[in-house]
Amino acid sequence: MIQHFNGKFDKLDEVKLDKPDKESIIAALKDIDTKLVSAKSGEEAIKTIKEYFTLSDDLSTVFALIYIRHTINTKDPTYIELNNLLDEIGPSINEASNQVDKDIYNSKFRPELEKKFGKLYFEEVALSMKTFSPEIVPDLVEENKLTSEYVNLISGALIEYKGQKYSIPQMGKFTNSLDRNTRAEASKLTWAFYADNDDKIGDIYDRMVKVRTKIAKKLGYANFLQLGYDRMGRLDWTPKDAEIYRKKILDYIVPLSESICKAQKERLGYGADTKYYDYAIFYKTGNPTPKGTPVELVNDAKKMYSELSPVASKYFNFMVDHNCLDLVAKPGKAGGGYMDYIAGLKTSFIFANFNGTSADVDTLTHEFGHSLQGFLGGKQDVPAYRNPGMECCEMHSMSMEYLTYPWMNLFFKQDTDKYKYQHLCDAITFIPYGCIVDGFQTYVYEHPEITHKERKAYWRSLEKSYLPHKTYEGNEFLESGGWWMRQHHIFENPLYYLDYTIAQVVSLEFFNESRIDRDAAFKKYLNFDELAGTLPFRSLLKKADIKNPMDDDTLKDVATSVMDYLKQFNPSELDK
Repeated sequence: MIQHFNGKFDKLDEVKLDKPDKESIIAALKDIDTKLVSAKSGEEAIKTIKEYFTLSDDLSTVFALIYIRHTINTKDPTYIELNNLLDEIGPSINEASNQVDKDIYNSKFRPELEKKFGKLYFEEVALSMKTFSPEIVPDLVEENKLTSEYVNLISGALIEYKGQKYSIPQMGKFTNSLDRNTRAEASKLTWAFYADNDDKIGDIYDRMVKVRTKIAKKLGYANFLQLGYDRMGRLDWTPKDAEIYRKKILDYIVPLSESICKAQKERLGYGADTKYYDYAIFYKTGNPTPKGTPVELVNDAKKMYSELSPVASKYFNFMVDHNCLDLVAKPGKAGGGYMDYIAGLKTSFIFANFNGTSADVDTLTHEFGHSLQGFLGGKQDVPAYRNPGMECCEMHSMSMEYLTYPWMNLFFKQDTDKYKYQHLCDAITFIPYGCIVDGFQTYVYEHPEITHKERKAYWRSLEKSYLPHKTYEGNEFLESGGWWMRQHHIFENPLYYLDYTIAQVVSLEFFNESRIDRDAAFKKYLNFDELAGTLPFRSLLKKADIKNPMDDDTLKDVATSVMDYLKQFNPSELDK
C-alpha cells in the first residue's frame, strides 16, 4: 500500500509516516503506466495522468517528511535509517517515474494532453527524459550517498569552545561577536574543523565530481555542466549566458562591492591589520541583532504579516498554528535554512538555525517568501507548474526580505536603520560571492580531472578577482582556497547558486518599486507568486513585468539605484 495524504493534519510533527516500500511504489507506477499505454481515449489518458499526479504528491510528501525530520535531528536512528533507505530506493523509483513520463510524452493522444496540461509540461518531461537512463541508477545511488556523507559530517561537527560544545551554526554567535578576541578564536576553531577534515571533504567532493561526470558521459554529455543545467530545468539560458552575466558583475558590481568593503574596513578602524574574521562585523559598535527570543520574533512576524497583507497573514498563521517551523539551532541539527512545500498536506515548512544574529530575521522573511509562493503555486494541478525554475524561486524569497522593510523596527527597534543599511550593502557584496561559487563549479565540471589542491587554488584565484579585499593572513587553510568546503550547495545542489545572484537583482527591483508604491509592488509580487512555474524563466519574467538581470543594463541600473538610496544613510552616525 502507498501512504495517501488528504491535505488535512493538525500538527506537522505528529503526522504519521509509514516506511516507504520500494516494491509497492514501483508496482503502483507500473500500473499507472500500463493504464496510460492502454488508454482508449484522450479522456482516459488524462484521467490516468491525474492519478499519476496524485501518486507523485503522496510520494513527494513521504520523502519530504523523512528529509525534514532527518535534518531536524541527524542523530535520530529512525530517520537515519529512512534517509539511507531513500538514498537506496530513490533512483529505482525515478526510473519507474521516468518510464511513465516517457509514455506520456509519446502518447498517441499528445494533442489532447498538450491542450489539457500545456506544452511547457512536455518540454519539461523531455528534459527530464534526457537526464535519466536506467544505466545510471547505481551511479545516482552513489551520488545520493556521497551527499549524505557530506551532510552528516558537517552536521555532526561539535566544536569545543570555553568548556562547551557547539554545532557550526551555533558558533555563529561567537564568530559575529563584537569582541575581537572572541571572533578570532571562534573563527579559527570553526575553520580548524574544516582544515582537520580537508582530505576527507576533498575526497567526498572528488568522488562526487567523478560520479557526476560518469553519469553525464553515460547520458551522452561532454561533461556534467550541461547535464547540471538540464537537471534544474533551465530551458532558456545556458552556461554561455552565465559566463556573460558573470563578466557584467565583474564590471558593474565588483567596484561597488569593493567600495562598501573599503568603507567597512575604515569604519572598523583596524587599518592594514584588518583580518578575515573582522569582516563578520559591519560596525565597530556591533552588528544589529534582533531584540527578542525566537518565540517573540515569530510573534513580531505575525504582526508584520497581518499588516502587510491578508494573504500573507493567513498562510503565516497557518504555519505557526500547525508547527510548520523549526527555527532554533541545536546539536545534531543540519546546518542552513530551507523551505519545503509538502504537496500531500498542502503546506509549506520552514527550517532554520536561529543563533541570535540578524540572519535569523533574514531567514524568517526569506523562507516565508518561498513558503507563500509554495502555498499560492500549490494551487496548480500540474505538480511541475507549482514552482518556477530555481532562479525564479529565489526571487520570491529574496524579494520578501525587502518588501517587509517597513516592519523591521518590530525586530530591530533602535537598530532598524543600522540593519537596513547593512542588509542592502550585504546584497551588493553577496553578488560577487555568488559568481565565485558558480565560476568555481563551472570550472570544476569542465575539468573533472584536476586535484583537490588545484580546485582550492582555483577558488582562491576567483576570490582575488571578485572579492579582492579578502585576505587570510594567519589561516593557511583559507589562504590555500578552502572556503568553498563550507558552501553546502556545491555538494548538495550542483550548479545551483548563480540563481541567488539573479534573484538578488530582481529583489532589488521590487525594493525600488516598493519605495514608490508599496501596495502596487506587493500586488505585483503576489501575481508573480501565482504564476508559479507556468512559464519558463524569460517568459515568466516578461509576463510578470520584471526586468531580466541577464539582459541589457538591468544589473547596472538596479545596483546604481540601490547605491543612490544608500547615500541617505550616514554609516558613521549609525555606528555610534
